Amino acid sequence: MFCLALLLAAAPALCVASEPSIAASFTSFWNVAQGQPFAQQVQQWDNRIEAPRRELYNSVVWEMQNDPRWQIRRQRWLQARFAAYPKLAASIPDEVRALQSTIATQSIRFRKLFPDASAHPPVEILLAPNFDAKSGTLSDGTPVLAFAADSLLLEQANLSIVVPHELFHLYHAQHAGISNDGVMPGVALTVPLFEEGLATYVSGQLSPGHTDGELLLQNDLGNIPASRLPDIARRFLEDAQHRAIDPEHPEVFKRWFNAAATPYQQGLPNRSGYWLGLQLIRYLRRTYTLAQIAAWSPTQADMQVMSALKRISRKQ
Repeated sequence: MFCLALLLAAAPALCVASEPSIAASFTSFWNVAQGQPFAQQVQQWDNRIEAPRRELYNSVVWEMQNDPRWQIRRQRWLQARFAAYPKLAASIPDEVRALQSTIATQSIRFRKLFPDASAHPPVEILLAPNFDAKSGTLSDGTPVLAFAADSLLLEQANLSIVVPHELFHLYHAQHAGISNDGVMPGVALTVPLFEEGLATYVSGQLSPGHTDGELLLQNDLGNIPASRLPDIARRFLEDAQHRAIDPEHPEVFKRWFNAAATPYQQGLPNRSGYWLGLQLIRYLRRTYTLAQIAAWSPTQADMQVMSALKRISRKQ
């Protein structure tokens, strides 16, 4: 596991990884897998990428415990990612180094904002075709934060925005019990709204000077005028009784938080829940400190979000 060391004046004690670096593992994999049939590529991937990190891939990347179709999805995702590697391969080691540097720099800023944050949070840099950055839990319940270097490279993601956003998700899981970015069994849709809005707000505090479109990683979200806030709050309240994980109505979560090629809602960009969540946190900050908001449990967050959304929705 990559252990995050603060860049202090005194030389930090670095953690020694028990497995090869992900950059070295990728180079080893691609040297033998490039140009080979897909079945052979998968075998080499399993041996060189996943085997040294089996628990992380099983629990966090593929979420085997929650997805009975994980093997089918894994095959599809890997096939698409292997097809992209010829253009990405040469740059992956540089992306890993850039991630390591940004994580170290942002961790210093993060602890100034949240002094009780761990100096060595559990952060992993890996390769994954199905996400760019993700908070998850290992089989023993330990929270972990994973960055997928290849996905971030493919997206040309701004690491100075992504890294503090995700560091907050990990901190929040450890200190307030809001895990998996708020998408938790049994909680209402208000919890991921709160969680993503708060992480976006924190990334703006730790990486200032960015537009809302940049912080939200989507320019059209940044173009939503503030005058639309009451109407969008009213729309969300119509869905707020649904669960974050709702097998009978998965479309409800998707229309507020998922990206897609076609719109989920008329007149609103996809992922509008992120925009609404950010505005919600700014509204709550008029009354509460950041430390108070970050300490709310899932139950408290649900109650505060519902109350704030109702007040916002009544504004003209």
